[in-house]
Amino acid sequence: SERLRLSAALLEYYSRASEEIAAEAVKKASTLLGCGVEALGAGNCLGDFLDKVGSKAWRRPLAAEEITRLRKLYTTAAADLGPEGGFRTVVQALVLSPNFLYRTELGAGGTGESYQLTDLELASALSYMLWDGPPDAALLDLAKRGVLHEPATLASEARRLATSSKAPEALFSFVQQWLEIEDFLQKPKDAMSFPTFTPELAKELEEESRLFVKGIFFESGGDRSVKTLLTAPFGYVNARTAKIYGATATGTALTKADLDGKQRRGILTQASFLAAHAEPVHTSVVARGRFMREEILCADVPPPPAEFKFDEKVITEDMTAREKFVEHSKNPACKGCHVLFDTLGFALENYDAIGQWRATEKGKTIDPSGEIPLPSGGQVKFANFVDLVDQLAKGNDAYACFSSQYLQYVTGRVRLDGCEQERIARVFTESGYKLDALVTAIVSSPGFTTRKN
Repeated sequence: SERLRLSAALLEYYSRASEEIAAEAVKKASTLLGCGVEALGAGNCLGDFLDKVGSKAWRRPLAAEEITRLRKLYTTAAADLGPEGGFRTVVQALVLSPNFLYRTELGAGGTGESYQLTDLELASALSYMLWDGPPDAALLDLAKRGVLHEPATLASEARRLATSSKAPEALFSFVQQWLEIEDFLQKPKDAMSFPTFTPELAKELEEESRLFVKGIFFESGGDRSVKTLLTAPFGYVNARTAKIYGATATGTALTKADLDGKQRRGILTQASFLAAHAEPVHTSVVARGRFMREEILCADVPPPPAEFKFDEKVITEDMTAREKFVEHSKNPACKGCHVLFDTLGFALENYDAIGQWRATEKGKTIDPSGEIPLPSGGQVKFANFVDLVDQLAKGNDAYACFSSQYLQYVTGRVRLDGCEQERIARVFTESGYKLDALVTAIVSSPGFTTRKN
């Protein structure tokens, strides 16, 4: 992946983790080994361990020379540290190896402009795409037999993995990272301003989003459409979280409930998203608006100036956030950028720092209306955020952005091929924005099975 970097701090973390894993392996040696630790250096016991556990760790059979090197490592370490120390060293070597830490994309060779991933590499690419974890025995078996690269087999396995019990959490992990809500629980709110926003409430709001995603894409009543993800007028609430939405509910279990359709529309009006993109006390026009333009519409926004300060001569504390930024944008140096995203932030001003609906700020009626240029051309004029979402849901900009975000996430590539993006987005659109179709389009694309030299 083009995003992978190994810092000194991360390397130190890996080293500590390998020690802990190795210590745990010693405790479970009777289960992991077919012999006692003291007899590990004799017979085929170590070789059997490397064949069974090593191949799981590296997601492929170990080559003969790799097994030879690990045997030599064991012999050298055991001479100084004893059999137990030798076993710990081998386990650390397995989990500190790039073969464990990274998914290889070396292919089977090739001197042209591109090369084909091996079946074993495809197995890992597919399982981490849809499960966020290693391939199972069935997928590895197809890879070992050399048939996984066949288009029909690859598509069939993609469908199998996408409908398994492991798939919902993997998709939610993508949604969390895409919407930048993965650290939502580490963003507390001011206790004086929001006394009901406790860590327990935050966990329930995060769980609401998880249930929302799972319900749409994986449960029998869901239509598996990204359009529903963006526009559904329902959520999952209990007696505590319902108060944020102005709804009523009883009990502690989060259950599906219709919300006020004039105020709520899809995952972008859920409290987890709105609170994650707000300050401890106040909302954030710029942060919310910039996020919408960059991550929901995939439109570039120039970087902000090094230091930002309101002009204290014209900005007063009794102004609403919109009034402040309208005044700020009169500065020619600021207007060019702020016109791209301020109105998106203004549209979200009806939702306070924990996602509650509000009609006023500083005793003044909030104006959530606006107009924005679209990446594909043209303008969208909207009365409020719900109206904006409804209009975006009728066009292709948000869906094209979603498909490219997902493609970038599952392939780890920062720079995407424009033609590939267009083909995948077209299939996605023609399906009615079904996640199934998006997955199939990606795994059948040359960009998934091949890499450029």
